[in-house]
Amino acid sequence: MSERAHRFLLEWFAQHVQVLPAVQRLAEAVRLATDCRKDAVAAGIDLQDIRDAVGGDLIRTILEALNVAPCLGNETPLAPEIDTLVDAAES
Repeated sequence: MSERAHRFLLEWFAQHVQVLPAVQRLAEAVRLATDCRKDAVAAGIDLQDIRDAVGGDLIRTILEALNVAPCLGNETPLAPEIDTLVDAAES
């Protein structure tokens, strides 16, 4: 996995993953995965690097982030938790 893809995902998740009701999270994960792939291509990041960074399943990783977001509250930045999810997907 490239460090550039890892940094891109951390920043992208921090900007795009929001707290949502549970019934909306799967649809939002699919939509966000599509947007993330488009943004990665626009940034010149190979989609295989994105797949590698999330262990092959971007939708699952985004869904996990959406499920974690409500637990963090408004005072905790999302990026550290996303970092943990991305790191966990690598192993």
